[in-house]
Amino acid sequence: MRIQLAVAMIAFLLLRIAHAGQGVVKSPLTFARLVRANLMHKRTIDSLAKDDPLPPPKPTQQLDLELLR
Repeated sequence: MRIQLAVAMIAFLLLRIAHAGQGVVKSPLTFARLVRANLMHKRTIDSLAKDDPLPPPKPTQQLDLELLR
């Protein structure tokens, strides 16, 4: 229980620091929602509020496995 509380407080403080460091989004709640929605995307904080779609993924050299029927 203590660890969960400590982690929640750390996450809250990190969100507040990131929100204070940017000037695009005025509401802390809106900023937290944008971070949550884009958590797994590699984007800068300034580009979170923009409606630009993510760039397509770069082609990889990995081979595709096709199963035979």
